Amino acid sequence: MFRLFEPRSTLERLQEKYCFLMRRSYELAVIDKLRSDMLNEKACKILQEIRRMEKGQVESTSDRSR
Repeated sequence: MFRLFEPRSTLERLQEKYCFLMRRSYELAVIDKLRSDMLNEKACKILQEIRRMEKGQVESTSDRSR
């Protein structure tokens, strides 16, 4: 029902942080271009980490099937 007290994985936390930073970057784009770019850069680094983690999970599951 609700995931209020269930622990979240690192991947879920990173995805939430990425969404927050991208939303904030979009909102600031009109007001402050420099801060928007900085937030966008942080979000891109988080996205790279997310992709690295997802790739690691895919490789580890494919190794088990062998």
